[in-house]
Amino acid sequence: MAWKGLDSTSFSPKDEEAKLRGQFWIKLASMGVKDGSEKELHELLQEWTEIFKDADILEERQEGLDMISNIKEILYSTSTLESQAKERGQEWSNLGRKLFQEHTGSSEVQMAIKLAMDFSPWSPAPWTSYTTESLQSMSAKVRQFNTNGLLQAWKLQAPTTHPVGLIVKGQALMEPDEGLPLIDFFTSKEEIKVQARFSNGGAYGKDDRSTTGRGCSLKLRLGDQVLDLVCQTGSVSPFENYLTFALLVGANSQLEEHGNFDVEAYKKWLLSRPASWYNLVETLVKAPSSYSRLQYYLKYPLLLTEASGVEHYCKFRIVPAEEGPLELMPEETQRTIWNREADKDDKRPIDYLRREMRKRLLEGTVQFKLEMISKEKTGNESNIFFHPSSDWKQPWKTLALIELTETVGDERMWWGDGRIGGWAGNPGDLPPGLSIIEPVNSQDTNWVNWARSELYRVNSSIRNVRRFAESKENVKDVKYIVTITTSDIKYSGTDDNVSIIIVGDKAATNRQYLDTKLYNDFERGDTTEYSFLDREIGHIEYIIIKKEDSKLTIQSEWCIEKVVVAKDKSGYDIKFPFFQWVNNASPDPLIIASNRTCLPQNESEIRSSARLLETSLSSHWEETKFKWSYDLKTGDNIEDVREHQPGFLKVHSEEKTYDELDSRFQWAPEHYSEYKDLRRTLAMTGITSTIKGLFDPINTIEEYKDVVEEIPEESAEDAWMDNWDSDEEFGRQTMNGMNPVNLHRIKELPEKFPVTEAHMEGILQRGLTLQEEIEKGNMYMIDLKILEGVSTGTYEDQKLFLAVPMVLFYLPPNEKLIPVAIQLGQLPGTDFPIWTPNDTREDWLLAKFWFRNADAQVSQLVTHLAQSHFILEPFAVGMFRSLSLAHPIHKLMKDNLKSLIAIDTKAREVLITPGGVGDASLTVGHGSNGIIETLTKAYQNYSYKGMNYKNDLVQRDVMELPGYHHRDDSIKLWDATLSYMQDMVNHFYDSDSDVIEDWEVQAWVKDVFNNGFGKMKNLQQASLGVPSSLATKAELVEYLQSIFYTTVRHSFANFYSFEYTRFAPNSPTVLRGKLPREEDRGLATMETLLASLPTKKQAYVAAATGKVLANRASDEVYLRETPNWMFLKEETRKVFEKFVEKLDKIEEEIKSRNKELDIPYTVLQPSRIPSGVSA
Repeated sequence: MAWKGLDSTSFSPKDEEAKLRGQFWIKLASMGVKDGSEKELHELLQEWTEIFKDADILEERQEGLDMISNIKEILYSTSTLESQAKERGQEWSNLGRKLFQEHTGSSEVQMAIKLAMDFSPWSPAPWTSYTTESLQSMSAKVRQFNTNGLLQAWKLQAPTTHPVGLIVKGQALMEPDEGLPLIDFFTSKEEIKVQARFSNGGAYGKDDRSTTGRGCSLKLRLGDQVLDLVCQTGSVSPFENYLTFALLVGANSQLEEHGNFDVEAYKKWLLSRPASWYNLVETLVKAPSSYSRLQYYLKYPLLLTEASGVEHYCKFRIVPAEEGPLELMPEETQRTIWNREADKDDKRPIDYLRREMRKRLLEGTVQFKLEMISKEKTGNESNIFFHPSSDWKQPWKTLALIELTETVGDERMWWGDGRIGGWAGNPGDLPPGLSIIEPVNSQDTNWVNWARSELYRVNSSIRNVRRFAESKENVKDVKYIVTITTSDIKYSGTDDNVSIIIVGDKAATNRQYLDTKLYNDFERGDTTEYSFLDREIGHIEYIIIKKEDSKLTIQSEWCIEKVVVAKDKSGYDIKFPFFQWVNNASPDPLIIASNRTCLPQNESEIRSSARLLETSLSSHWEETKFKWSYDLKTGDNIEDVREHQPGFLKVHSEEKTYDELDSRFQWAPEHYSEYKDLRRTLAMTGITSTIKGLFDPINTIEEYKDVVEEIPEESAEDAWMDNWDSDEEFGRQTMNGMNPVNLHRIKELPEKFPVTEAHMEGILQRGLTLQEEIEKGNMYMIDLKILEGVSTGTYEDQKLFLAVPMVLFYLPPNEKLIPVAIQLGQLPGTDFPIWTPNDTREDWLLAKFWFRNADAQVSQLVTHLAQSHFILEPFAVGMFRSLSLAHPIHKLMKDNLKSLIAIDTKAREVLITPGGVGDASLTVGHGSNGIIETLTKAYQNYSYKGMNYKNDLVQRDVMELPGYHHRDDSIKLWDATLSYMQDMVNHFYDSDSDVIEDWEVQAWVKDVFNNGFGKMKNLQQASLGVPSSLATKAELVEYLQSIFYTTVRHSFANFYSFEYTRFAPNSPTVLRGKLPREEDRGLATMETLLASLPTKKQAYVAAATGKVLANRASDEVYLRETPNWMFLKEETRKVFEKFVEKLDKIEEEIKSRNKELDIPYTVLQPSRIPSGVSA
């Protein structure tokens, strides 16, 4: 950067030296704007060289010279419309810069600086830079705009930026003026076919009378050689690279999108730099008399290489054959350039330009000249040379005469040569000897032509598929056989009309409707074959399925298992696995490209376009249902939770209920029916029990087993209930119960937990002091400080209380962990005294009750809901938005993540909402905001690194703790799943560069970072520390492992929730009364214990909630199963089978160990771990 003290906003220097440098640069800038003489420049540089003796000034002098040259090049250009008008005797001025100065109130000096910054690398919107940018990075920016244009290309069959236009055709003769550099195409004496499309730009372009840019896409064809020139009005451009184009797109959206008309927002862009207003005046044309009277410029140069090898840079323009007055923007329009609508008193038809051109061609011909300007390449060209506003100071010379003879009635016509190719121009279609200049980076002006070539190519491919599909041609060259299997899932059949388009590398079939006479097609579990004759399409690339309302039956959704397509006599089938619901009739194409498993960068051009449209439909369009949401239904209100909760999938209804969720993410109907039946049965059992008097006052703790009997379930762990109140069972459940994730070894006691030797008298069994036991590594602790400050509700008009406890655990010589001290608050003292086994049995039991109550809140809301459910949903939503069905990671993770969205949506509807089951069963519910507060704290104390559970175990220093079966099983599963992720990544990615170039994965990761977690505040790290991009295979493995293993983590967080809460005293989700204080020591009795425990009704609600959460559906898919396997190659299956072998070994090891245990630990047996989070 030239002068580092120059503040581009205020232009105020920051110290004395900066002040001097600022004066130097202001004078330089002013001299450039006022066209100072070389003598004045030399004198200024001499003067300031004396002031600055350091070497740094030499660099600044050169940058100053470059800047002055740039300013002069632009401000005094002879190529602008203003200069041309002057030459033609037209009195007209481009007032853009003057109007900019008036609206900004800039002084002459400030204006000089702003003009200078318009054309310098250190501008706020730099138009050039010398820094090399990777191809992947530049391509990513192209795809950003592609996603905004593909759906329009499909729907409107028109270019994104100029959707309204007229196609004409004719011929051209090459008649190059002397002195032009030539290639073979330019010297041909043959008549050249011409096709041109005249068009209007932007949303206002629907009306020919509006103020908008006009375009001419000119296509010249000579045999197999094509010259495509995509030209627009104006010799300059309102953008010159990626950044300025992005800013323009954003500004135009303020005027054009969805009826929006935010002039003030548009003006912010307009007044950000003087060039914007000036260049718009050049480019936009208001209600011209005729397309044939306008000039159209290719604003970015091409490279021309003569047969001799001599290289030239060249630009082109299309001008009327007969010179006439230029059609220029009136001053009134210049002053209100944001007003694009037609004048109210203009009574011409909105398509008058198109009508006028048709009329001209009916009456005769329309003639243009194709002109070229060139400069021989020296290799020393400055960046300003390539700028659209650059003045090459060379005369325009005639290259060809063009005669347009007739209109083309159908804008969907193509050349008809057997290719997928269309009428729309493509800057990349050039004859030998002409080429696009490779950009250095996306700030380079040459990026525009390069990017346009990519954009037009992809959009054209999609448009042409639809042209073939809707063609009236009755071609019957090839027989196609289509076999469709409808899923056996309940309600999966449909009576709607179904059609298919088969896309190949040469063409596409017509849209073919699939119907068997006198047969009910697409019924549940059916496999039906269809055949039809159509054109030859080449190698089959992908298919497009369409489901439409039959108008004779009730519209129904349809679940496709797979589609198989074959060409008669080809000898092979193309399989398209799908396993997904198809929504009700939609205007959008359902693209299925799952016949291959491929990284996007390795796809063919045809499939690459299809995948871009597929993912665009998933993530970028109003029509799609794959939208991020942060709207949580809380009673009758909708609360925006983006600042404290991760994003989730939008439900398109005011009620935000599961029933309105996109069917692609709902449970199978059988699963949902089981879920509803279970809730209904539990509710009826509760009502029946009420009638029986179950909710009478409790007289003994044993009576809580009545609840257990009302919701019977046998389990391998049942024996724990015999010793539920023992300290050893308390310790065992801490390690191997429903919340085994908070225990950690201590090296010292925290000051807030002042356990003393007196407290431990008679408890420690090795003859060591407490400090010595700590030093020996025998003391462990849990601190549930996360609950500090969390709100609690009321029950039967009584306030509910909640402990924020700490527990000290001791590992005695018999290696059975036991609790030895409990403090129920974070501040030591009489309010929160320390309780130990030396207290009375009742006091000690009461302290354990309060800890277990607090732990139940953390278990259900933090360990389970926040860190096993909601934390995973952004990865799921982002994946379905960003990854094509053809992507290996989509195929790998599809079943793992699909059901998660269903259960999370249901959780938001019935679990955490006011009046829901969580609200009714937890202390932090019952009408309070405690559930949301706890969920919020769960993320404030967590990060992406915490998803590495093996590392979490190491960090908690519990690797040596005996009897910690949860740890042992978790690590084995971690290692097995990590190996599986590594093998899968190695199978599809050869190198780190494959990861970097995988734009779908990079889009996924960025989407999760920005929209999944990026809105959240008060976190330890931005976006929870989730990466915003991935650079290596190792990082991709870590990312996938974090996701995949969380589904394993969910098993131990969820499936013991009923086991250990069904007997309320063991883990009461609600306690009554107040926390015991020092003054209450020794006063607890069995009666006071019973008074603090939940009522039987509360106990039943908690047990029923646990039963619903821990229920395993009959259609549950487990970790070693793949009923919806999406991969087609045997090599990939072998990778999975290797994983299954490891799981089977772990299963046997767990079973063998469990035989030796009084109470087994079964929850992490691989055969019991679902493949994904579905409960």
